[in-house]
Amino acid sequence: MGGGLTVRTGPPLRRELPAWRSRARVTEVARSADTRLALELLGIRTVFWVGAALALVWSPSLIAGGNPDFRAYEARSDLLFGTFAQWDAGWFLHIAERGYDSEQAAAFFPLYPLLVHALAAVTGSTVVAGVLLSLASAAVAAVVLARLARPLLGERGARETVLLLALYPVAFVFTALYSDALFLALSAGAFLAAVRQRPWLAGVLGALAVGTRSLGLALLPALLLLLWPRDRSPRELLRPLPLLLLPAAVGAFALYLERRVGNASAFLDAQSSFWQRHTPTLGPLGGLWEAAESAYHGAAQLGLHLPRTGEQLDRFDQIALWFVLHFALLAGAAWLTWVAWRRLGPAFGLYSLTTLLVVLSNPSDWFPLQSLPRFLLADFPLFLALASLTLERPRLRGAVLASFAGAGAVAAVAFSRHVWVA
Repeated sequence: MGGGLTVRTGPPLRRELPAWRSRARVTEVARSADTRLALELLGIRTVFWVGAALALVWSPSLIAGGNPDFRAYEARSDLLFGTFAQWDAGWFLHIAERGYDSEQAAAFFPLYPLLVHALAAVTGSTVVAGVLLSLASAAVAAVVLARLARPLLGERGARETVLLLALYPVAFVFTALYSDALFLALSAGAFLAAVRQRPWLAGVLGALAVGTRSLGLALLPALLLLLWPRDRSPRELLRPLPLLLLPAAVGAFALYLERRVGNASAFLDAQSSFWQRHTPTLGPLGGLWEAAESAYHGAAQLGLHLPRTGEQLDRFDQIALWFVLHFALLAGAAWLTWVAWRRLGPAFGLYSLTTLLVVLSNPSDWFPLQSLPRFLLADFPLFLALASLTLERPRLRGAVLASFAGAGAVAAVAFSRHVWVA
């Protein structure tokens, strides 16, 4: 028939989505992945938490003072929430309930106990509030680390980073009345804000990190590098200005301590007066020398006095083993710092390096690297660097994850029984 319509039977034309809808879809997928990673971390830590609690039921601690009298609601909740209520948890509980009533308490910075105090008004229990705050902070930290890792290592790398964090042997503090999870979330958040060129957010989060732990000052060099002016325009020159909030946070705490306990430097004095820490004459080099010396003597102790079959390690042999293992951990962290610098960028390596230098500048009198495994939990570039190494090496990945999980189970039970100081 003439004048009829011609019908095209080819493939349908594709309609491009508007750019804003495409971006929204990408954002939705990323948020879904972040949620899964946060839930995965919470699930892993809950398994270790419940496992350590069951170990206490099976074999209660016989050490005097091994189970502080931290109350939740009733016997079962007391056991669960008090599983890791050991060592410094007592100080956080004390400050949250009574404030800073001594110079010794000033060694612990105020943001975490302040938030615990506020949350306890809702939960009705300070220890429950502290554990829940730690868990929530750990979930936030998982999301932030995933967002830092994704542009560098891809989605698999982001998941690997969070998995390494979740299985890290000392990550039981994520279910304890400890400030480590909150500090990790805030410090990593400040770093992410600086990476995305949001200086005021980086400054505020960095100041909150400093208000959680003095180690937050280690953020300053890396944040300054990330926010360094790109030209001489007034706007660019003012970009690093919000970083002044970090030292200002220390100043605010000092002013509070001056009014509260009459000593603005109490947070420094407490380290030497009550916690047996000192600053070597050569700073971090002196701390490194003390750590190497203790590791050498520890190796000699083990080599000369190893117990025979059927005998147990005595206290001196245990301490010698700690010296050696902690120095080996320091060497591993230094190597991963180099990996972070080379693979992730100078800012990541600089933060990791500064963290190690701060730790080495304040060694313990009798055990130079005391609490090093827990301090490294704040050194988040190490987890990204390790993830970059294990992604394409299945055997190495399996060995690292298995060793983390095994050591984590032992460490959690030992800490819950007041045997080991994290």
